[in-house]
Amino acid sequence: MKNILPVLQALQAVEQAVTYHIYGPVIDAAYWQQCRNAIAALPSHIRVTYHGHLHPSRLEAALQKGQVFILPSKSENFGHALYEALAAGRPVITSHGTPWNGVDAAAAGKNLDPQNGAAISDAIRFFAAMDEPEIKRWSAAARTYAQNRINREKIREQYHRMFGLT
Repeated sequence: MKNILPVLQALQAVEQAVTYHIYGPVIDAAYWQQCRNAIAALPSHIRVTYHGHLHPSRLEAALQKGQVFILPSKSENFGHALYEALAAGRPVITSHGTPWNGVDAAAAGKNLDPQNGAAISDAIRFFAAMDEPEIKRWSAAARTYAQNRINREKIREQYHRMFGLT
């Protein structure tokens, strides 16, 4: 589970106008119904758009539509979606159960307890209140954080050594 329901519930307490885009297939119909019920209960200044499956070729364009990427999943082995968002210059709101900890210190996002609705609301408010220069600074920091965490050249060298291609 990507933990969408707690985000929807946390949006109840957000005073700023926010648009939340949800991508991906519905895997659990009962869970999605709970999400739909939560969406229906949101105040009018909160908009939620469900897009369904996203073809990988459209990922970059989808990421550019938003200011922040939120994925407070309870755990991730790697969190490819989080890396892709950071690499695209999108600060992230995510849990401590991912390898992408330390985003707070890098001004690249917020790590939080995915079951703490108040913390999720606070993180959303934090980013929603930012002016354009501040969000640009956090966006640049997100990109830098991703670049510093994944050294593609080093990975390429490791693969070459592992497969005897050097």
